Amino acid sequence: MGNYLIKNGLVLTLDPDAFQGKVFPDGAVAISGNKIQAVGPTQEVEGKIKGEYKKIDAQGKIVMPGFICIHTHMPYILGHNMPVDVTQLKSFWDMLQKMGWEWLEDITTAEGIYAATRYAAMKMLKSGTTTVCELVEGPNALGKKPSPLEASAKAVEEIGIRAQIGFEVTERIPGVSILEKLEPKQAEKGFDENLNFLSKYPPGNGSRIEGRLGIHEAFTNSKETLKRAREIADRFKCGIQIHVAEIPRAFLVEKFGKSAPQVLEECGVLGPDLIAVHCIDLNDEDMEILRRNKVNIAHTPMTNSFGGNGVAKVPIMLDKGMNVGLGHDCFFTLDISEYFRFMYLLHKAHNANPMLISPFQALDIAIGNGARAMGLEKDIGSLKEGKKADLIIINPDSPTPVNEKSVFSFFYMTWQGRNVEHVFVDGVQVIQEGKLTTGNEEEIRETCLKEAKNLWRRNGIQV
Repeated sequence: MGNYLIKNGLVLTLDPDAFQGKVFPDGAVAISGNKIQAVGPTQEVEGKIKGEYKKIDAQGKIVMPGFICIHTHMPYILGHNMPVDVTQLKSFWDMLQKMGWEWLEDITTAEGIYAATRYAAMKMLKSGTTTVCELVEGPNALGKKPSPLEASAKAVEEIGIRAQIGFEVTERIPGVSILEKLEPKQAEKGFDENLNFLSKYPPGNGSRIEGRLGIHEAFTNSKETLKRAREIADRFKCGIQIHVAEIPRAFLVEKFGKSAPQVLEECGVLGPDLIAVHCIDLNDEDMEILRRNKVNIAHTPMTNSFGGNGVAKVPIMLDKGMNVGLGHDCFFTLDISEYFRFMYLLHKAHNANPMLISPFQALDIAIGNGARAMGLEKDIGSLKEGKKADLIIINPDSPTPVNEKSVFSFFYMTWQGRNVEHVFVDGVQVIQEGKLTTGNEEEIRETCLKEAKNLWRRNGIQV
């Protein structure tokens, strides 16, 4: 952390949003400590500051806020490329129970969480993601030292990404079908993990890490557990993250006689501090429930496609004024440009309408809306004097000019995460010329590789 002057760049403020935000063709951003001191034309900003500043010449480059991913499961990367018998995965229900639970979560350890989180955080920073909303899963890692959230926070602290973190509360019993039995005592273990973490990382503590209560979903919890989640969230003012309508609506209707949004509203869970992840199988009434409760939506288009879940009705949500951010579950490459581009194109193809999702809307979904969903819009999500210094510098690899008129098209047409050269989080330069400054990249990769092999062996895979 120190004083930096980033000058001569194409500065996108995105303040208050992508469409209305000022663009400075020859712009500068001054950083003092962990805050943005000034933003504007280079000559104007240089005239405002005094003292010693480390200068970064951003001539020909884009300077903008960092991307915000509002749904991640970083330990999931240990299962990337795992040579499992995919013929067992005939439906999303199979993928959830086998790939998600049996082959990953139920055999996850604190050592695996730490190693995977370091690697995932590094890869996301290198491709321009500066903030994540992380939901840790691993029921058999509870009750041990370090705990799952302690391991996650240690990794996040070391690598330098900004994060809200919670552990998934569920009544699911590892190794037992949720259609046979649920156990409220399992949820108590998850609550205890979250409560311990919230005591150390309460909301608004001034650090890069905050707690956010994690819940799996309505289907794997009782109404009593859901009501307790709201009581805890209100007491700590920490917000909630929960999967909603990822599984077919009929499952919830059969269990409760109501859909997930209906059950969650009845239990008092819904509100503007809630991030509802996926939100695929919704009817008009469900959508209205989420809208009137001002629920934030985490759109995860690539994982939903991978699971054959369907496509969330994001264009309708946006038309209703709902706040939609971008998530990715930590499947695939962790390069935010891939998820961004897929999201931008998916709804056009799905609805046979090329006018759906404008470039401005897409950037807002991936940045400003994410900050609002996490309750961090006063601190991050745009370049503005007084906000936290979370920003990225992109060196465009483009066959055509990238200027104030073409830059918004650049993001859906040409941009790749490898174009990111510099990344600042909380005023600290965590990526410099494409390299991590907060750790040894090779050691981080090797440690993650070791833990992936350990997890694969626990699945009976010889490596």
